[in-house]
Amino acid sequence: MNRSRLAFALAALAVAAIASVAAAPARAPSGVPALVFVSRRPASGDDRGAIPGLGPRHRALATGGRLMVRDANGRVRALLRDGVLFDASDPSVSWDARRIVFAGTVARDSAWRIYVVGADGRGLRAITRGDRAVDLAPLGAGLERFVRYDDLDPCWLADGRVCFASTRFPQVAQEGGVLATNLFVVGSGGEGLRRLTSERNGAEEPTVDPATGRIVYARWWVNRYLASEAEPFGVTTDRSCAVPSDTVDLWHAVSVQTDGDGIRLAGGDPRGRASVMAYQPAMLRDGSLIGVRAERLSLTPDPGRTTVTLYPGGFAPPRDLAGAGAHRGSACSPAPLPDGRIVLSLDREGRGDFGLYVVRQDGGGLSKVVDLPGTLELDAAPLVARERPPVLAPPHDEPMPELPLTRADQLERPVASFRFDCLNVFANAALDRPFPLAPPLQRDVRVRFYATLARPAALGGDTVVLVRESRVTPAGGVHEEDMPADTPMFEQLVDARGHVLRGARGPAHVPGLNFARFGSGTKCVGCHAGHSALPVPESAGLAKWVNATPSAEARASSVEPGTAGAGAVGDLRTRGRTAEIAWIARSAEGESLRLRWRWPIEVSALVLYAIRPDSSEGTRVAVGECELVFYRDGRELGRTLLHEPLSPDGTRAECNGVRVDTIEIRPSRVSGNVMHRPAAGLAEIETIARLVED
Repeated sequence: MNRSRLAFALAALAVAAIASVAAAPARAPSGVPALVFVSRRPASGDDRGAIPGLGPRHRALATGGRLMVRDANGRVRALLRDGVLFDASDPSVSWDARRIVFAGTVARDSAWRIYVVGADGRGLRAITRGDRAVDLAPLGAGLERFVRYDDLDPCWLADGRVCFASTRFPQVAQEGGVLATNLFVVGSGGEGLRRLTSERNGAEEPTVDPATGRIVYARWWVNRYLASEAEPFGVTTDRSCAVPSDTVDLWHAVSVQTDGDGIRLAGGDPRGRASVMAYQPAMLRDGSLIGVRAERLSLTPDPGRTTVTLYPGGFAPPRDLAGAGAHRGSACSPAPLPDGRIVLSLDREGRGDFGLYVVRQDGGGLSKVVDLPGTLELDAAPLVARERPPVLAPPHDEPMPELPLTRADQLERPVASFRFDCLNVFANAALDRPFPLAPPLQRDVRVRFYATLARPAALGGDTVVLVRESRVTPAGGVHEEDMPADTPMFEQLVDARGHVLRGARGPAHVPGLNFARFGSGTKCVGCHAGHSALPVPESAGLAKWVNATPSAEARASSVEPGTAGAGAVGDLRTRGRTAEIAWIARSAEGESLRLRWRWPIEVSALVLYAIRPDSSEGTRVAVGECELVFYRDGRELGRTLLHEPLSPDGTRAECNGVRVDTIEIRPSRVSGNVMHRPAAGLAEIETIARLVED
């Protein structure tokens, strides 16, 4: 027997032994329901230490494993008889708990396919097959690597279909040289296979939001084309020629409807890059997002140590539950239990041996459920009936092309298009929401739309095309018909000289790639990390009005040393340490603050926020009166006196559309202390305004 056959035989024997291990109930935390999971052999050779199924290099790694059940009484058993499959991963339980869908492979070197089996282990059948509709051979040399494609990460949709990730749409990711994944759907009997997404680099680990029925998945957010003012085309792949910006190369969680339309960010803390990562996402009914964060945000060439993280309510600072950020070792594969706890896989000592654990949402109560000797216990899902999520609209009728198009195909095929509607690129999030600032208000802005053609080298290779350069209205709107659908695209905002606009985080240049389904119409506001997650106003007229304070130059009569300064009134924060989020003057009397805009604005209202009391900081200040003075071109236009005390939750002053370029705010009748001493100050000022169009 040669070495490869010997290794295969030893692995098979070891995996078969799993069925008899821990047959008796083990001591475990109470209240854990029946679980279905996979028990897999550790990786070996060059992949030693890898987590099978996690990340673009190891998602299709076959080490040998079994589909297992841990009953509610603690008994562990194999669901399928020995030898049926070589390996299994990612089980998902149907809403009535009668069926399980999972990924499996019949041999170490075979492609992964999607299988369905009854919860009793009967009726196993494959619902995807190696039946590519287009023959690759006539398309030229260099396509050999696309002959094999893997189907992975299945989950049940509310309508009974199965969504899964696959490399069957043949393209290579922009980074790492790995095949790109996209999402597909198929009926539970194998019928109606369709592609949902047109991600350029990767779409995998889909799940369903139990509250909305939308598909939530992890996508690889990276764009090799950087903003450049040295290149007339506006983009470059040479960082030395690019506009300075941070590096964006990570997996975050987004959601789409069940037809692939309406993509938007699913959660995270968009004020930071690492704090928005969420691989293997799972959603709770209250909108909270759970996901895996890693030392290497791109998960390539390997993830490093991993952490299971909770984003309470969806958009919030991360709370680490288990793994590198909360304990030693690594954690992955989170799934919610009916009682609110989270089941996950944890390598507690950092030795590469994962077992199943449960943990509360506050990170406490970490307890082992099952850890079989010599194997990795991964991908647990509660084997219980659950409330079915809402069933969304039926899918689009027209299927996407099976292969990336050649130039000839593109000329002959009618262009499938969508409508792009951004109601206001200058819109900001509401106060105290974890989103960075949009670009500041300005005139004569244009938007460039780029498309990336993700073709194999044999078909001409990857390239970028400037689809269109369009005018942004003075009110910040972008409305474009006939944009190429089902195509990875990104945008860039430029001024009248062609210079890229700057936002709080760098150039206004999308650092990843988006897509829209044919026949759809995108509708969003903002141009920053949270644009696709902000509420959209009911009409374009309402969307013209934004908080213009972040676009103003703020100057104060005085600033207490060591505090945030005048600009703090436009940072969209009213909560936090007073010295970091508020303007604090040196005295309580005769102080003022000025906001000045480069272009005149029409002001509907001002909302002034008092500093919140904080006894631990010695802060309890009251501003009993405030005078507002309006200017245009250095000439005073009028004054408004607010006689009522300012509230920490905002006090509104109607401005009736006055057109100004400067507003002065003069707090008076100030009493109390800020950080143990008398001082005037404000936490925030909202200027509800729009650019004057004449």
